[in-house]
Amino acid sequence: MRSLALAMLIFGLLPTAFISPFVSVLLWSYISFGSVQRLTWGMAESIPFALVVGLTGIFGWMMCERRRLPMDRTTVLLLAYVTIITIATSFALVPDLAWPKWWITVKAFIYVFVTAAMLTNRVRIHALIWIMVIAVGYYGIKGGIFTLITGGTARIYGPAQTIIGDNNQLACALVVVMPLMNYLGRQSKNELLRFGARASMALCLLSILASYSRGSFLALIAMLPFLVQHSKHKVGVAVVVTVMLAFSISFMPTQWIERVQTIQTYQQDSSAEGRIQIWKAAIKIAVARPLVGGGFMAPYDQDVLDEYAPGTTSKAVHSIWFENLGENGFIAFGLWLAIAITALQNCRYIIRRTKGSLELKWANDLAHMSFVGIIGFLVGGTFLSLSYWDFYFTLVVVLAATRRIVVAELAPEKPRFARMLPSRSPPRSPPRALPRPGMAMQGDAD
Repeated sequence: MRSLALAMLIFGLLPTAFISPFVSVLLWSYISFGSVQRLTWGMAESIPFALVVGLTGIFGWMMCERRRLPMDRTTVLLLAYVTIITIATSFALVPDLAWPKWWITVKAFIYVFVTAAMLTNRVRIHALIWIMVIAVGYYGIKGGIFTLITGGTARIYGPAQTIIGDNNQLACALVVVMPLMNYLGRQSKNELLRFGARASMALCLLSILASYSRGSFLALIAMLPFLVQHSKHKVGVAVVVTVMLAFSISFMPTQWIERVQTIQTYQQDSSAEGRIQIWKAAIKIAVARPLVGGGFMAPYDQDVLDEYAPGTTSKAVHSIWFENLGENGFIAFGLWLAIAITALQNCRYIIRRTKGSLELKWANDLAHMSFVGIIGFLVGGTFLSLSYWDFYFTLVVVLAATRRIVVAELAPEKPRFARMLPSRSPPRSPPRALPRPGMAMQGDAD
């Protein structure tokens, strides 16, 4: 029944998505980030909803709205990054594994570019943030409730067979979503929505802890000082955050405490040691092939590791940094790093330019919370394979769009009468001749 209802809803919205392509952006984002089809059984699981909605939106973009892709620094870096990973895939060590992952990655980037073209005003940006939060936050809220019921004895997982299906990856995703929930709460004038945002953040916090992800726990700890720093009432927020975190940790069972304590003794942990070994292998592959790396999935192939890093067992790289480096080489890694730096710089620019502005307070809040979320992603992603997560790159283009709006809003306008004047000065009239001595002036008495 759920499968049929989902199919009817999505296909019923396709005409609207074609006429108004931004609807397709919202619909695609919800499907891609939340993997809603994984919550059903039957035919909906096998229908490529994201592809269908994506193609509908692209045709609508070209035929109905026809907005150009904004060529700012973020867009240029993203285009260069996609180009380099495509070249790297052409020289991949394991083409049979590389090309399928390349296609999945590029499909996501194509719609990131469509999203960038569609983000033209505050309303659209705000609507997209709502969809992003709902799509991923659902699993955090559900997991938090489950944690309260079970006492934290069971691990929390995301939707199966998705990029956030693993407990570690879901936890990192929730680390990024929590500040965006806070942004929505700040922007809402409805007290019920404000309370809902705070409650959702608390449940997501429980889900992060109940995932038993040590990397995301470190990301959470690294993110909290920035959350306090980017809050208006720093002391109050610091107290509330500390109390919430202390209560959540005290709620978790003994086995959770024991697992987190292994962070201090990672040398004795086979899982941590295995990750360090695969990171070293990724570096060796990149050093041997600095321009193109090993191609997608190269560290997953045992034959590749036997050649470039003998003695290392093939496995997921478990690091956004080393995954990018080993799979695509130093050029792609540099571009990926530049994209992250640009996003943080956009946050700083927006915060600085909108400080004290009531009309642009929404942009200031969004930049503050996005900065916190990106820091959480960069720290948590150090231990996870989330290099090509489309949610993160969508947030990057959201910040670029917000900066463009801020620049346009703060640009000095010429007065209306000045805009009506001709662009070139009118010809000057000849100077008036001075009267000769003895000559009567016009208007003198006879």
